[in-house]
Amino acid sequence: MVVEDDLLTLISLCKAIRTGVPGALVLTAHSLAESRLLLKEYTVNFLVLDVNLPDGSGIDFIFDVTMNNPGANIVLMTNTPLPEYRDRAAAFGVMHFLAKPVEHKSLIAMIQESRRTPAAISEEETSQFDMALSRLTVLDILQLKCLNNTTQVIVFKSVKHGSGRVFFQKGQIIHAETDRSKGLAALTELVSWKGGHAEEVTDTSEVEPTISGSWQSTLLMAAQAADEKMAK
Repeated sequence: MVVEDDLLTLISLCKAIRTGVPGALVLTAHSLAESRLLLKEYTVNFLVLDVNLPDGSGIDFIFDVTMNNPGANIVLMTNTPLPEYRDRAAAFGVMHFLAKPVEHKSLIAMIQESRRTPAAISEEETSQFDMALSRLTVLDILQLKCLNNTTQVIVFKSVKHGSGRVFFQKGQIIHAETDRSKGLAALTELVSWKGGHAEEVTDTSEVEPTISGSWQSTLLMAAQAADEKMAK
């Protein structure tokens, strides 16, 4: 689905997608209202979304998409890539943020990569991998774990801040703790950490839930609180 109120930009993007990804069904919408109507009728695998729309912010629509299509890939585009846009979008699991005018080749490459589903992978490639990724933020790690529907504990360690743990249950964050706090306050503290080490651990002990609600809204609140704290 491409959501863009500028007609020329919408036509240009759709033409590029249909050419670069033959056979793809491309839905178009000019507003959040139109987008929500389409979402009731279709399963969206890839969303190209403008931030500034006639009836609101495109970021507000991300929650609707992820609730109905948790595996959807989302690309946000805007003329003004402000830091607050990036932070709010990141909390919803947005992996790409593109400034206008969008480079068509880059967008097509993202769509083609997203179409490589598990069914397209051969039996020889079905084993899991262990790997270390550099330059990931705490927010990146939390998003990936939630999207993977994981049930485990992630331990974060920082020379400057100490240690903390985040508990996941079927992709939802149910508890967080650091040396100084618990619950959403601890998650906010962890999100603000700029460097350290993260490690998966096997922890079968039960924990008293201190965080409720969807992981998207939880991470959004933590990211916003961390930004406000840093701004003081």
